[in-house]
Amino acid sequence: MRRAVRVVLLGIATGHTASAQSVVAIADSLLRRGVLERAESLYYDAARLRPHDPAARSGLARYLAGRGKSRVAITLFEEAMRFGGDSTLIGADLAPLYLGLGQYRSLLGLRPAVVGGAERDRARWLGAHPTRMIAPDSLITVFYQSWPDSTGHLGRMAIRINGRVVDALIAVNTSGIVVSDSVATATRLRRFTARPTAGGVPPTLDDVAVADSIGLGRLVCTNVPARVAQMSTPAIIGTDVLGRLAPTFDPGTGRMVLRVSGLVPSRLPGDRFPTWSSATDLKLLQDGAWISVSQPQVARMLGGRVWTLDAKSGQIVLSRWGLDARH
Repeated sequence: MRRAVRVVLLGIATGHTASAQSVVAIADSLLRRGVLERAESLYYDAARLRPHDPAARSGLARYLAGRGKSRVAITLFEEAMRFGGDSTLIGADLAPLYLGLGQYRSLLGLRPAVVGGAERDRARWLGAHPTRMIAPDSLITVFYQSWPDSTGHLGRMAIRINGRVVDALIAVNTSGIVVSDSVATATRLRRFTARPTAGGVPPTLDDVAVADSIGLGRLVCTNVPARVAQMSTPAIIGTDVLGRLAPTFDPGTGRMVLRVSGLVPSRLPGDRFPTWSSATDLKLLQDGAWISVSQPQVARMLGGRVWTLDAKSGQIVLSRWGLDARH
Protein backbone atom coordinates (compact mmCIF):
# COMPACT_ATOMS: atom_id res chain seq x y z
CA MET A 1 0.00 0.00 0.00
CA ARG A 2 2.78 2.46 0.89
CA ARG A 3 4.56 1.87 -2.43
CA ALA A 4 1.28 2.41 -4.31
CA VAL A 5 0.76 5.69 -2.48
CA ARG A 6 4.26 6.90 -3.36
CA VAL A 7 3.77 6.00 -7.03
CA VAL A 8 0.43 7.79 -7.24
CA LEU A 9 1.73 10.92 -5.47
CA LEU A 10 4.76 11.00 -7.74
CA GLY A 11 2.46 10.80 -10.75
CA ILE A 12 0.41 13.75 -9.54
CA ALA A 13 3.46 15.84 -8.73
CA THR A 14 5.01 15.22 -12.16
CA GLY A 15 1.77 15.62 -14.11
CA HIS A 16 1.68 12.04 -15.36
CA THR A 17 -1.28 9.70 -15.65
CA ALA A 18 -1.96 9.29 -11.94
CA SER A 19 -4.91 11.37 -10.81
CA ALA A 20 -5.90 13.06 -7.60
CA GLN A 21 -8.90 10.76 -7.64
CA SER A 22 -6.52 7.81 -7.25
CA VAL A 23 -5.00 9.32 -4.12
CA VAL A 24 -8.45 10.11 -2.72
CA ALA A 25 -9.54 6.49 -3.36
CA ILE A 26 -6.51 5.20 -1.42
CA ALA A 27 -7.17 7.71 1.36
CA ASP A 28 -10.81 6.59 1.52
CA SER A 29 -9.66 2.98 1.85
CA LEU A 30 -7.22 3.85 4.63
CA LEU A 31 -9.89 5.87 6.44
CA ARG A 32 -12.36 2.96 6.34
CA ARG A 33 -9.65 0.74 7.84
CA GLY A 34 -9.02 3.21 10.66
CA VAL A 35 -5.58 4.35 9.47
CA LEU A 36 -6.52 7.92 10.28
CA GLU A 37 -3.23 9.84 10.17
CA ARG A 38 -2.10 8.39 6.83
CA ALA A 39 -5.52 8.92 5.30
CA GLU A 40 -5.60 12.55 6.44
CA SER A 41 -2.11 13.13 5.06
CA LEU A 42 -3.14 11.80 1.66
CA TYR A 43 -6.27 13.95 1.47
CA TYR A 44 -4.16 17.04 2.12
CA ASP A 45 -1.42 15.87 -0.29
CA ALA A 46 -3.93 15.45 -3.12
CA ALA A 47 -5.39 18.92 -2.54
CA ARG A 48 -1.93 20.48 -2.27
CA LEU A 49 -0.49 18.83 -5.39
CA ARG A 50 -3.60 19.39 -7.51
CA PRO A 51 -5.16 22.52 -5.99
CA HIS A 52 -7.68 22.98 -8.82
CA ASP A 53 -8.74 19.34 -9.08
CA PRO A 54 -12.38 18.98 -7.93
CA ALA A 55 -11.82 15.35 -6.88
CA ALA A 56 -8.99 16.37 -4.56
CA ARG A 57 -11.00 19.26 -3.14
CA SER A 58 -14.12 17.12 -2.62
CA GLY A 59 -12.18 14.27 -1.04
CA LEU A 60 -10.61 16.55 1.54
CA ALA A 61 -13.97 18.27 2.13
CA ARG A 62 -15.80 14.99 2.80
CA TYR A 63 -13.09 13.94 5.22
CA LEU A 64 -13.21 17.23 7.13
CA ALA A 65 -17.01 17.23 7.21
CA GLY A 66 -16.98 13.80 8.85
CA ARG A 67 -14.44 15.03 11.39
CA GLY A 68 -16.58 18.02 12.42
CA LYS A 69 -14.93 20.80 10.37
CA SER A 70 -18.13 21.90 8.63
CA ARG A 71 -17.15 25.47 7.71
CA VAL A 72 -13.84 24.46 6.12
CA ALA A 73 -15.58 21.60 4.32
CA ILE A 74 -18.14 24.01 2.87
CA THR A 75 -15.39 26.23 1.44
CA LEU A 76 -13.65 23.23 -0.15
CA PHE A 77 -16.88 21.84 -1.62
CA GLU A 78 -17.72 25.25 -3.10
CA GLU A 79 -14.25 25.46 -4.62
CA ALA A 80 -14.65 21.97 -6.05
CA MET A 81 -17.82 23.09 -7.86
CA ARG A 82 -16.08 26.19 -9.19
CA PHE A 83 -13.30 23.94 -10.51
CA GLY A 84 -15.80 21.87 -12.49
CA GLY A 85 -17.03 19.28 -10.01
CA ASP A 86 -20.46 17.69 -10.39
CA SER A 87 -22.85 20.22 -8.83
CA THR A 88 -25.48 17.58 -8.05
CA LEU A 89 -23.12 15.20 -6.25
CA ILE A 90 -21.31 17.97 -4.40
CA GLY A 91 -24.59 19.73 -3.68
CA ALA A 92 -25.84 16.62 -1.90
CA ASP A 93 -22.84 16.89 0.43
CA LEU A 94 -23.29 20.63 0.89
CA ALA A 95 -27.03 20.65 1.66
CA PRO A 96 -26.86 19.16 5.20
CA LEU A 97 -23.86 21.36 6.04
CA TYR A 98 -25.70 24.51 4.96
CA LEU A 99 -28.80 23.44 6.88
CA GLY A 100 -26.84 22.60 10.04
CA LEU A 101 -25.11 25.99 10.04
CA GLY A 102 -28.23 27.96 9.16
CA GLN A 103 -26.87 29.10 5.78
CA TYR A 104 -30.30 29.14 4.16
CA ARG A 105 -29.47 31.51 1.31
CA SER A 106 -26.63 29.23 0.23
CA LEU A 107 -29.01 26.26 0.46
CA LEU A 108 -31.28 27.97 -2.06
CA GLY A 109 -28.33 28.25 -4.45
CA LEU A 110 -28.15 24.47 -4.87
CA ARG A 111 -29.83 22.69 -7.76
CA PRO A 112 -33.53 21.69 -7.52
CA ALA A 113 -32.44 18.08 -7.89
CA VAL A 114 -30.70 18.44 -4.53
CA VAL A 115 -33.06 20.80 -2.70
CA GLY A 116 -36.70 20.03 -3.49
CA GLY A 117 -39.66 22.40 -3.61
CA ALA A 118 -40.73 22.02 0.02
CA GLU A 119 -37.15 22.36 1.26
CA ARG A 120 -36.72 25.48 -0.86
CA ASP A 121 -39.90 27.00 0.58
CA ARG A 122 -38.64 26.26 4.07
CA ALA A 123 -35.22 27.74 3.29
CA ARG A 124 -36.86 30.94 2.01
CA TRP A 125 -38.98 31.19 5.15
CA LEU A 126 -35.98 30.56 7.39
CA GLY A 127 -33.97 33.10 5.43
CA ALA A 128 -36.52 35.70 6.49
CA HIS A 129 -36.83 34.24 10.02
CA PRO A 130 -33.31 33.11 10.97
CA THR A 131 -32.62 30.47 13.59
CA ARG A 132 -31.50 32.08 16.86
CA MET A 133 -30.22 30.79 20.18
CA ILE A 134 -31.25 32.35 23.49
CA ALA A 135 -29.40 31.31 26.64
CA PRO A 136 -29.04 32.96 30.08
CA ASP A 137 -25.59 31.47 30.62
CA SER A 138 -22.71 29.97 28.65
CA LEU A 139 -23.31 26.56 30.27
CA ILE A 140 -26.72 24.93 30.51
CA THR A 141 -27.48 21.81 32.57
CA VAL A 142 -30.27 19.48 31.43
CA PHE A 143 -31.37 16.05 32.58
CA TYR A 144 -31.48 12.86 30.55
CA GLN A 145 -31.83 9.11 31.02
CA SER A 146 -28.86 7.07 29.88
CA TRP A 147 -29.51 3.64 28.40
CA PRO A 148 -27.33 3.13 25.31
CA ASP A 149 -28.50 0.34 23.02
CA SER A 150 -27.61 -1.25 19.69
CA THR A 151 -30.51 0.42 17.84
CA GLY A 152 -28.71 3.76 17.65
CA HIS A 153 -30.01 5.41 20.83
CA LEU A 154 -27.99 6.80 23.72
CA GLY A 155 -30.97 7.43 25.97
CA ARG A 156 -33.81 9.91 26.19
CA MET A 157 -34.49 13.44 27.35
CA ALA A 158 -37.38 15.87 27.64
CA ILE A 159 -37.32 18.71 25.11
CA ARG A 160 -39.82 21.50 24.56
CA ILE A 161 -41.24 21.89 21.08
CA ASN A 162 -43.24 25.10 20.66
CA GLY A 163 -43.54 25.21 24.45
CA ARG A 164 -44.86 21.65 24.82
CA VAL A 165 -42.74 19.05 26.64
CA VAL A 166 -42.01 16.02 24.46
CA ASP A 167 -40.05 12.88 25.30
CA ALA A 168 -37.22 12.51 22.76
CA LEU A 169 -34.79 9.70 22.03
CA ILE A 170 -31.13 10.75 21.72
CA ALA A 171 -30.07 9.12 18.46
CA VAL A 172 -26.81 8.59 16.59
CA ASN A 173 -28.51 7.08 13.54
CA THR A 174 -30.84 10.02 12.84
CA SER A 175 -29.93 13.63 12.13
CA GLY A 176 -31.80 16.75 13.19
CA ILE A 177 -35.03 16.90 15.16
CA VAL A 178 -37.82 14.55 14.12
CA VAL A 179 -41.37 14.65 15.50
CA SER A 180 -43.89 11.82 15.25
CA ASP A 181 -46.97 12.63 13.18
CA SER A 182 -49.05 10.93 15.88
CA VAL A 183 -48.36 13.49 18.61
CA ALA A 184 -50.34 16.69 18.95
CA THR A 185 -47.17 18.77 18.80
CA ALA A 186 -46.75 17.86 15.12
CA THR A 187 -49.85 19.87 14.26
CA ARG A 188 -48.23 22.95 15.81
CA LEU A 189 -45.20 22.82 13.54
CA ARG A 190 -44.93 24.99 10.47
CA ARG A 191 -45.04 22.41 7.67
CA PHE A 192 -44.19 22.85 4.01
CA THR A 193 -45.82 20.93 1.19
CA ALA A 194 -44.49 19.95 -2.22
CA ARG A 195 -45.78 22.00 -5.14
CA PRO A 196 -48.12 20.55 -7.78
CA THR A 197 -46.30 19.00 -10.73
CA ALA A 198 -46.67 20.23 -14.29
CA GLY A 199 -49.09 17.34 -14.96
CA GLY A 200 -51.49 18.56 -12.30
CA VAL A 201 -50.70 15.84 -9.77
CA PRO A 202 -51.84 17.05 -6.34
CA PRO A 203 -49.06 17.91 -3.91
CA THR A 204 -48.28 15.46 -1.13
CA LEU A 205 -47.51 16.45 2.43
CA ASP A 206 -43.77 16.66 2.87
CA ASP A 207 -42.01 15.89 6.15
CA VAL A 208 -40.18 19.22 6.00
CA ALA A 209 -41.08 21.52 8.89
CA VAL A 210 -39.98 24.31 11.23
CA ALA A 211 -40.49 24.51 14.99
CA ASP A 212 -41.11 28.01 16.33
CA SER A 213 -38.97 27.05 19.31
CA ILE A 214 -36.97 24.13 20.71
CA GLY A 215 -36.15 24.24 24.42
CA LEU A 216 -33.35 22.33 26.14
CA GLY A 217 -33.45 23.30 29.78
CA ARG A 218 -32.99 27.07 29.97
CA LEU A 219 -31.65 27.21 26.41
CA VAL A 220 -34.12 28.08 23.66
CA CYS A 221 -33.59 28.01 19.90
CA THR A 222 -36.15 29.74 17.71
CA ASN A 223 -37.14 28.91 14.12
CA VAL A 224 -35.51 25.49 14.06
CA PRO A 225 -35.59 23.11 11.05
CA ALA A 226 -37.36 19.85 11.88
CA ARG A 227 -39.02 16.87 10.23
CA VAL A 228 -42.29 15.03 10.75
CA ALA A 229 -42.31 11.26 10.30
CA GLN A 230 -44.36 8.17 11.05
CA MET A 231 -42.76 6.60 14.11
CA SER A 232 -43.77 5.17 17.47
CA THR A 233 -41.56 7.39 19.64
CA PRO A 234 -42.80 10.98 20.19
CA ALA A 235 -39.59 12.65 19.00
CA ILE A 236 -35.92 12.15 18.18
CA ILE A 237 -33.02 14.53 18.68
CA GLY A 238 -29.87 13.64 16.78
CA THR A 239 -26.38 13.79 18.24
CA ASP A 240 -25.58 16.22 15.43
CA VAL A 241 -27.92 18.72 17.12
CA LEU A 242 -26.49 18.15 20.59
CA GLY A 243 -22.97 18.05 19.14
CA ARG A 244 -23.20 21.73 18.20
CA LEU A 245 -23.44 22.38 21.95
CA ALA A 246 -20.42 20.22 22.90
CA PRO A 247 -22.36 18.20 25.50
CA THR A 248 -20.83 16.47 28.51
CA PHE A 249 -22.83 13.43 29.59
CA ASP A 250 -22.79 12.11 33.16
CA PRO A 251 -24.64 8.77 33.13
CA GLY A 252 -24.31 8.43 36.89
CA THR A 253 -26.25 11.57 37.77
CA GLY A 254 -28.32 11.84 34.59
CA ARG A 255 -27.03 15.33 33.92
CA MET A 256 -25.85 16.79 30.63
CA VAL A 257 -23.97 20.08 30.35
CA LEU A 258 -24.42 22.02 27.10
CA ARG A 259 -21.90 24.65 26.00
CA VAL A 260 -23.51 27.53 24.13
CA SER A 261 -20.22 28.28 22.35
CA GLY A 262 -19.94 24.70 21.11
CA LEU A 263 -16.31 24.71 22.23
CA VAL A 264 -14.65 22.25 24.59
CA PRO A 265 -11.69 23.49 26.67
CA SER A 266 -8.47 22.11 25.21
CA ARG A 267 -7.29 21.12 28.67
CA LEU A 268 -10.38 19.10 29.53
CA PRO A 269 -8.89 15.96 31.14
CA GLY A 270 -9.64 12.55 29.73
CA ASP A 271 -8.83 10.00 27.05
CA ARG A 272 -9.49 11.23 23.51
CA PHE A 273 -10.96 9.05 20.78
CA PRO A 274 -11.33 10.31 17.17
CA THR A 275 -14.86 10.28 15.79
CA TRP A 276 -16.39 10.04 12.33
CA SER A 277 -19.90 11.42 11.86
CA SER A 278 -22.47 10.98 9.12
CA ALA A 279 -26.20 11.48 8.75
CA THR A 280 -26.81 7.91 9.92
CA ASP A 281 -24.09 7.19 12.48
CA LEU A 282 -21.48 8.44 14.90
CA LYS A 283 -18.42 6.23 15.05
CA LEU A 284 -15.49 6.13 17.41
CA LEU A 285 -11.97 4.95 16.52
CA GLN A 286 -10.86 2.31 19.00
CA ASP A 287 -7.99 -0.16 18.60
CA GLY A 288 -7.60 0.72 14.92
CA ALA A 289 -11.26 0.19 13.96
CA TRP A 290 -14.32 2.40 13.59
CA ILE A 291 -17.13 1.31 15.90
CA SER A 292 -20.59 2.85 16.13
CA VAL A 293 -21.19 4.63 19.42
CA SER A 294 -24.36 2.55 19.74
CA GLN A 295 -22.50 -0.79 19.63
CA PRO A 296 -22.48 -2.71 22.94
CA GLN A 297 -18.73 -2.40 23.66
CA VAL A 298 -18.76 1.38 23.17
CA ALA A 299 -22.15 1.83 24.79
CA ARG A 300 -20.92 0.08 27.93
CA MET A 301 -17.81 2.26 28.00
CA LEU A 302 -19.83 5.48 27.65
CA GLY A 303 -22.48 4.28 30.07
CA GLY A 304 -19.95 3.90 32.86
CA ARG A 305 -17.97 7.15 32.59
CA VAL A 306 -18.47 10.86 32.15
CA TRP A 307 -17.86 11.74 28.51
CA THR A 308 -17.90 14.77 26.22
CA LEU A 309 -18.78 14.94 22.54
CA ASP A 310 -16.33 17.46 21.08
CA ALA A 311 -17.90 17.49 17.63
CA LYS A 312 -15.94 20.46 16.30
CA SER A 313 -12.67 18.65 17.03
CA GLY A 314 -13.95 15.30 15.82
CA GLN A 315 -13.44 13.47 19.09
CA ILE A 316 -14.98 12.06 22.24
CA VAL A 317 -13.27 12.87 25.52
CA LEU A 318 -13.73 10.09 28.04
CA SER A 319 -13.13 11.32 31.56
CA ARG A 320 -12.51 9.56 34.85
CA TRP A 321 -13.81 12.52 36.84
CA GLY A 322 -17.25 13.47 38.05
CA LEU A 323 -19.23 16.09 36.20
CA ASP A 324 -18.03 19.65 36.73
CA ALA A 325 -20.39 22.17 35.18
CA ARG A 326 -17.54 24.66 34.80
CA HIS A 327 -15.31 22.39 32.64
